[in-house]
Amino acid sequence: MSTDASHHRRLLFKKWSRTIHIYISMLGLLAVIFFSVTGIMLNHEEWFGFAAPHIVKKEGIVPEAMAQNPDKLAIVEKLRKDFSATGALDSFEIEDAQLTLSFKSPGRHTDATIQRADGHAEISLESYGFAGRFVDLHRGTDAGPVWRFIIDATAVLLLITCATGLLLWCMVPKWRPLGLAALAFCIVSCVVAYFAFVP
Repeated sequence: MSTDASHHRRLLFKKWSRTIHIYISMLGLLAVIFFSVTGIMLNHEEWFGFAAPHIVKKEGIVPEAMAQNPDKLAIVEKLRKDFSATGALDSFEIEDAQLTLSFKSPGRHTDATIQRADGHAEISLESYGFAGRFVDLHRGTDAGPVWRFIIDATAVLLLITCATGLLLWCMVPKWRPLGLAALAFCIVSCVVAYFAFVP
């Protein structure tokens, strides 16, 4: 009876491991593809043309009253509307002579300087293109807390997929030695590569 119960628990565990492995893998499939492709892009920036940014400089006027009595929200909206500033506001500094603002988003940075005396504005728009935006999403750079959560969730999904895959492999006696040998080979190869080739 004990043997039957143990066998039943083993079958149940195997069934749930397979189910979790399959559906977690499918759930994270798109994210895995995205992070795999952008990982290659990060490793070969020169192939995709985003190693150097494209910079556009603009000049204009912000109303003197707005510059002299700065309303943070009004100035930010003015820069977005008239000077194509994009991204989340990263900093807003009020000095005696000028206002300095910085906007950041994945692959794009905008810096603005506004003279308080006359409202003269200088804006620098820096972009790394779509490729640069994608790789910054890979790194989570300036992407906000929701995207960072997606990165963490993807990592957890991958860990679960790997763990259930390893369990499923080890549950099949005739495949277990080959699987463990492949795992050991992978670990040894990474260790050797690190100590032998990483500066």
